[in-house]
Amino acid sequence: MLALARPLTASASPAELDFEALYSQHARYLAGVVHRIMGRDAEVDDVVQETFLDALDGLASLEEPSAVRAWLVTIAVRCTRRILARRRRRSLFAFWIRDFAAPASDPRDRQAVDELYDALARLPEDLRIPWILHRVVAMSLPETAAACEVSLATVKRRLADAEERLARRLAPKEARP
Repeated sequence: MLALARPLTASASPAELDFEALYSQHARYLAGVVHRIMGRDAEVDDVVQETFLDALDGLASLEEPSAVRAWLVTIAVRCTRRILARRRRRSLFAFWIRDFAAPASDPRDRQAVDELYDALARLPEDLRIPWILHRVVAMSLPETAAACEVSLATVKRRLADAEERLARRLAPKEARP
């Protein structure tokens, strides 16, 4: 367990930012964001650790300490993209098998979530990540655009595209064209 040397404040200069406080205040939130992007996944902790390692390198150059959470989400999205790209490459060679079904007392309760995550897994990361950040994590459109490092117009287009593709995939079979 990390002990807080001093609390993280929005008025702190980059030199005053305490890494342990930064970690304790934001690690759980980042784990939630990464979990929502990747689904039930054993690599969530690895992504969070990698995010903070990358953040440690750039902490001294942080220009806006009050925007530290958004900055960390951006780093986490980059780390997540690297892992998802690696997975995609592995799947081309059939080295990766995805079978991380969450335990549930009644499988019918989990069916809708599994169908959504299956549909999300089929979306390209450029559509999946902004959709999850906006719809699941409840980030605003500008926050989502910043985290994905794209313009607001681009994130809106990607969200619309993702919504359309998900609606097609999740439509009842008898309603599909």
